[in-house]
Amino acid sequence: MRYLVLSDIHGGAEELAQALTYFEQYHCDYLVLLGDLLNHGPRNRVPDSYQPPKVAEMLNAISTRIISVRGNCDSEVDGMMFSFPCNAPYGYILVSEPQDKAQAQAQYAGMQNDAKAKVKAKVKVQRIFLTHGHLHKIDSPDGSGMNELRDKLGLKEHDIVLSGHTHVAGIFLKPSGLININPGSTTIPKGGTKAGFALILEDRIELRDLDDNLVDTYNFIFD
Repeated sequence: MRYLVLSDIHGGAEELAQALTYFEQYHCDYLVLLGDLLNHGPRNRVPDSYQPPKVAEMLNAISTRIISVRGNCDSEVDGMMFSFPCNAPYGYILVSEPQDKAQAQAQYAGMQNDAKAKVKAKVKVQRIFLTHGHLHKIDSPDGSGMNELRDKLGLKEHDIVLSGHTHVAGIFLKPSGLININPGSTTIPKGGTKAGFALILEDRIELRDLDDNLVDTYNFIFD
C-alpha cells in the first residue's frame, strides 16, 4: 500500500490540485488527510486560491480512497460538504514489513524449508498514529512526563505520530522514542518550510515539497 498524505489545505484549491497530481504519479492507494481542510482559520491569511467548494469537489471525486481525521478548524458544517467521514479524532495505519525483506530474514534464520515456521513467524509492522495535532499531545510544556503521554495514547518507542497543525514540515525525534512526522501545509507553510506533502511508501516516509523535491526521509523500524 502507498499513501499520499496532505494536511492543512485550508481551502487552497490550486495547491490541492497540484498535490493531487502526485497521487497517481506515485501510484498511491489511499489519500490521508490530517485535518483543516476547508476553513482558512482565523489566525491565518486567506489563501489567494481560497475556494472551499472546489476543494470539497476534488476530494469527493476520490472519496472511497480517503482516510481523514479532524482538525481544529474543521466544523460539522465543513463535514457536510464531504461524501467521506472526516470527523474522527485519530486513526491508525499499520505498514507490514516488505515480503522480500521478511523472507530474507526468515532464510537467514534457517526457516526457508520449514513451512510451519513461516506461517507462525510474526509479521513485523510499523505503526503510524494519525492525528491533526491539537488534541493528542505527545510533548509536555516542561519536558517531563513524555513517556506517560506516549503510554496514555497506547503508543510505544519507534511508533510514528503523523500530524499537521503547526504547518511546519519535518521529522522530529522525541525523547519518548516517538517519531513525529509533519507533512507541513499544502497552502500556508510556516517556520521557513515550503508547501508540501508526505508519501507513505513500503519501507519509509518521504517529505516532499509541492515541486516534488525530496525534503527528508524516515526509514521504518519494523517491530
